[in-house]
Amino acid sequence: MGVIEFLKEERFLMEDALRGYVKETKRDAYSQLGKANIVVLHGLRGTGKTTIIAQKYFESDKRLAIHGEHLKLAGYTIKDLIPVMRYVLPEGYLFIDEITKLRTWPEEIKILSDLYPKIKIILTGSSAVDLQNAKLVLARRAVFATLSPLSFSEFLRIKYGKQLLSFDPFAKDPLTHALRVEMDFREKIKEDPVDVLSGYKKQNLPYLIERPASTVLDMIDRVIYEDIGTTGSFTEDVIEKFWPLLRLLALSEKISYDNLSKDLGVGKGTVIKMINFLSLAHVIRPVFPYVLGKGKVRREPKYLFASPVIREVILNVLGERERGRGLGREDMFAMHISNELFYLKTGPDYVWRDGIFEVGGPNKGSEQFKGLKIKGRKFIIHEGVEILSGDVLAVPFYIFLLHNSQ
Repeated sequence: MGVIEFLKEERFLMEDALRGYVKETKRDAYSQLGKANIVVLHGLRGTGKTTIIAQKYFESDKRLAIHGEHLKLAGYTIKDLIPVMRYVLPEGYLFIDEITKLRTWPEEIKILSDLYPKIKIILTGSSAVDLQNAKLVLARRAVFATLSPLSFSEFLRIKYGKQLLSFDPFAKDPLTHALRVEMDFREKIKEDPVDVLSGYKKQNLPYLIERPASTVLDMIDRVIYEDIGTTGSFTEDVIEKFWPLLRLLALSEKISYDNLSKDLGVGKGTVIKMINFLSLAHVIRPVFPYVLGKGKVRREPKYLFASPVIREVILNVLGERERGRGLGREDMFAMHISNELFYLKTGPDYVWRDGIFEVGGPNKGSEQFKGLKIKGRKFIIHEGVEILSGDVLAVPFYIFLLHNSQ
């Protein structure tokens, strides 16, 4: 089969496949698609990258969609497409799903874009490990947009069809902000906030709205054996250690590389490399300790999961669900903060910008703030429903998670 014949067949196959992914509500990342001639959507598996492609595909008149795996199995590369695009799609939108299935794609996409400046190229990739080289090759040419698990605001738009007010914890009067958001929530969402939050914790990966949480195990399997395993960076013996590593991380609030090395039976350097690859694949994220006056420390960080449902599913398998409840709250808190987040070794849990945060259950008190030497606004973020003011402002999760101060 020649390249043109392959593309004709692929057009029909992909259009049929993408039709099943179309959703009415668009995620915030959809706005990134028109910001450059090359846009790369990447992130944890199951966050909806293919859905965004499908939405844009059916809104475009001149279009072609290709799956990276199909191109690879057919024995072609991006380079093989370059001479025939003038006949197939000289202008319009070219979508390539799972571009990281192809080797040397960054260099070839760069050439294709240079030769066909009227083509908007939108790519997706789950393997963030592979994308590191792409960022170097396509620097200043491409927009790299990370697709994270659903924010609480996105979840409410998708599940309930409602857009709610945003909460600003750093406003001059955050208490008034919180009360306004509380009223707006209760007027628009006719359900108990605790129940809504419980549903969000289980369904913040978009595909989990329609599938059981247990499928997270299959998703992590693919991250380990396809995204990480195929890089050739680890031996088969070490690849088999990734699941035990994830179990240890799910059970632990703080980790020691030395202890992990002993528990897993691999060198400390290998452990650090394994954790780095899990971070690149958006499964976990590092949060570094806070130092008064500076937020820069080169010590062992605390590792949180990209979504609380990942930790919950792993702990369910281990029969340790209750043990990870508090850490799951911290996962949910941190997933809504993209930068400037640090953890405290004693006292409250986190520092973010000029705020100091304690994260806990519905009855969480302010004892952790006693004797605190750090200056800043003090917050308790809890799983209850009450807003309590004073020296420490207690704000329910369902209000705090509606902040947009990323």
